[in-house]
Amino acid sequence: MVIQVLSIMVALIWTASVIVRDLSTFQISNRSILWGVALLWPAFFFLNLSTHFNLLLLWICIMVLVLGFTSLIGMGDVKLVLLLAPWINQGKIGTSIWLLIGISWLQLIAMSLIQRRFPQRIAFAPAILLVAALNMAT
Repeated sequence: MVIQVLSIMVALIWTASVIVRDLSTFQISNRSILWGVALLWPAFFFLNLSTHFNLLLLWICIMVLVLGFTSLIGMGDVKLVLLLAPWINQGKIGTSIWLLIGISWLQLIAMSLIQRRFPQRIAFAPAILLVAALNMAT
């Protein structure tokens, strides 16, 4: 019970730090992804979340993460999705994609209203992490 509460706290703190950084800088750093591997994957294990690995997904995740850590590619949002991919319920991926699109549009509308102009950049980490959490919870 205690380990599960600690795992949830670790996941929430890591998620909050990624969201705050993405909202302020529009970047998800390689260091954040590396901390995600080091902290989230064990936390998900202790929370008894089932993985949905297949060899192709595993290979793609490893290759993108390795290339990302060496800074050969950017795309923090893609690396964030791949960090979470093994725990995403693939049977509900269609619903998750539609939910991600909807949340992103709501975020874009809210940012447009707040800034009173169409934003040049949008931080996708909040939408990605919310949809991933909802997907894992159902």
